[in-house]
Amino acid sequence: MQKEYNTDIQRLFLQMMLTNAELYTRVMNIMNPDNFDKSLRKVAEFMKEYSEKYSLLPDITQIKATTGIQLELIEDFGDKHTEWFLEEFESFTKRQEL
Repeated sequence: MQKEYNTDIQRLFLQMMLTNAELYTRVMNIMNPDNFDKSLRKVAEFMKEYSEKYSLLPDITQIKATTGIQLELIEDFGDKHTEWFLEEFESFTKRQEL
């Protein structure tokens, strides 16, 4: 299990959700943009607001244009990545909420 949830890990969480929107759907009830580092908070807020309004996630071009932050989709994303994400994102959320 990941102990430190630095900005690289937090960025990876956002990129994983954008690569596989089902992941976002599974964690949207616990996703709190305030839990993210200040440098990534605008992206998390935009993703949450956009998905609530349009029922889908924005694409990376919209994110870059709106927040100024460039994210990338992850190639060769598989089931094991999904398992890791769900475990780590839950731990990240619990830790940040404390």
